[in-house]
Amino acid sequence: MYKTLKKIGAIASITLLTLALGCSPSEQNPETIESRDRTSGETTESPATKPISAPTHSVGEVISISQNNLNLEFTVNSTRVHPGKGVIQPNKGNQWVVVDTTIVNQGQQPQTFSVVSFELINGNNNTYQVALLASALEDIETPTGEISPGDQRQGQLVFEVPEDTTNLKLLFQPNPIECEEQSTAAKGLDCQPIVVKL
Repeated sequence: MYKTLKKIGAIASITLLTLALGCSPSEQNPETIESRDRTSGETTESPATKPISAPTHSVGEVISISQNNLNLEFTVNSTRVHPGKGVIQPNKGNQWVVVDTTIVNQGQQPQTFSVVSFELINGNNNTYQVALLASALEDIETPTGEISPGDQRQGQLVFEVPEDTTNLKLLFQPNPIECEEQSTAAKGLDCQPIVVKL
């Protein structure tokens, strides 16, 4: 009798453990994952912001950025429209604008840049984030990541915008995290983005 109870107890423990693992948050419905991945690649239009008062630069211009811990050269080399490939496509009525850039780290410390450093803005001051889905394209290589002192990184940023969008400008914010902290901004950090007319 004792052995039988012990057996039932062991089976019950294993069943409970299996159920607990089956309900674990790490295991998700494939449909949910697919939906989230597809959404993360889309670039939605953000509401209009206040006009940017920073000076406007041109494609091909080498822009020197020297402030606090930064000593950079930033250049927008060229722009083009990407048609997409296979299932990797912009949403209907939109297009992917590819902005080819180069960042040179002329400072003494490594510098790290992410997609949050970049935005596109149109003539109505609506902003667009980097289209993450487009980074899966074979001919797109991101310029983001860590750049060692004396090194440079060239790559492409892709933005999804309506096909009829005009007067696009790239905004590059070298210190997005630091500029969100008022105490840092108060110490004289220049938080105006670099603006390049495309």
